[in-house]
Amino acid sequence: MTAFNKKDFIVMALGNIIGSGIFLASSLVISVAGIWAPFAYLFGGLVMMMEVSFIIEMTIANPVSGSFKAHAQEVFGEWWGFMIGWMFWVSGVLGMAGEVTACAIFLRLWLPTVPLWVCSLMFALGITLLNFNDVKGLSKIELGLAITKVATLVIFVIMGFTVIAGVSIGDATTEFMPFQSLLQASLEGFSGMLGAMLLILFAYTGTGIIGIAAVETEKPEKTVPPAAKFITISVTLLYTLSAFLIITLLPLDLLDETISPFVQLFTIFKIPYAGDLVNFILLTAGVSALNSQVYSSSRMLFSLAKENQAPQIAKYQNSKGVPIAAVTISGVVLLCGAILSYYLPDKIFIYTVSASGFLALINWMSVSATHYYYRKKILAKSPEKLKYKAPFYPYLSWICFFIIFVSILSTPLYPDQLPGLYSGLLLMLLISIAYLIRNLWINKKDN
Repeated sequence: MTAFNKKDFIVMALGNIIGSGIFLASSLVISVAGIWAPFAYLFGGLVMMMEVSFIIEMTIANPVSGSFKAHAQEVFGEWWGFMIGWMFWVSGVLGMAGEVTACAIFLRLWLPTVPLWVCSLMFALGITLLNFNDVKGLSKIELGLAITKVATLVIFVIMGFTVIAGVSIGDATTEFMPFQSLLQASLEGFSGMLGAMLLILFAYTGTGIIGIAAVETEKPEKTVPPAAKFITISVTLLYTLSAFLIITLLPLDLLDETISPFVQLFTIFKIPYAGDLVNFILLTAGVSALNSQVYSSSRMLFSLAKENQAPQIAKYQNSKGVPIAAVTISGVVLLCGAILSYYLPDKIFIYTVSASGFLALINWMSVSATHYYYRKKILAKSPEKLKYKAPFYPYLSWICFFIIFVSILSTPLYPDQLPGLYSGLLLMLLISIAYLIRNLWINKKDN
């Protein structure tokens, strides 16, 4: 089976992390957190760095299929392993549902007569077929997609600071009043920042792919830690600086929660063909996120099947080691999610984002708690396996756990997130019921 090298690993991780969480959801974050949005993105990035360090330590010590799901099951038992694996898969599917509809909407700017469901079907089928490639093929496809959206954020940051410095961009008649929003806005206070934390952490939750891809990476103990450091620092800086520039250059009274603030600002810059350019960038970002999410979700489903916690058909691999049955199942559910997005267009983004974010954050809490006990277990039995150690053990494990817990409790501060939170809780209940039914069925067969 082919494996990722350092570049492949970085590309797949960036592709999964950077997506609608910054390009679209940043408008929601700013509407809630106000001028505290950059601090919220910076704080969320620090939490992400903690969580990633835990995943890396455990994955390098025990590089098994399923990564943090397998580690959690080893520490807390089969029920929690079942829960973590299925929550990760469902969270990924919910994220894909929003992304595929967004891609269809972006495409319809150029093909307005094509029905939305046809565009959604095209993307669902296309991304599923792309994921039939092995990891080398996927990384080549993802390279161009990831570079496009990273370059977009970098160019946006450069252009933003250029405008602040007084240099004209695009149409010379365009006048900017930098810091207008900062000077006019009232201080939202700590509650505004807390209310946005679920959305903030959602923007970083794609980091789960780091543990999953590390298993398929060459010499992970040497490759993964420096690559993950580059990834987490880069994403945190780009998110924080982008949020700062948005509230610096875009008057808050022009902020539209249903439109990407990047679209608004690139349009204000009056760059020739800005509408088509930004639409292409957002389409690329959506396709990239979709591609990586199908990869990570299908690998988790494959891991569940190997543990007899999912339909056994999902274990099937082709000659290249690609779990094509798990990819196909994830693709079919992706299509169902696209149909749901079509019938609930107004609120589906915030609902899927908050539900996906809630499940992903439960996974983050699990990673933090698992790390605390897993380090103790490894030190007692096989200390030589600890080739990489997350810093400030054991304090960082519990600090990260309680930060995420408080962030989940702050969800009611932004009421639009509540339906997603309730959906996330309902999904957890359904997964638990599925586990009980599975065990009853197994016991019945054994008897």
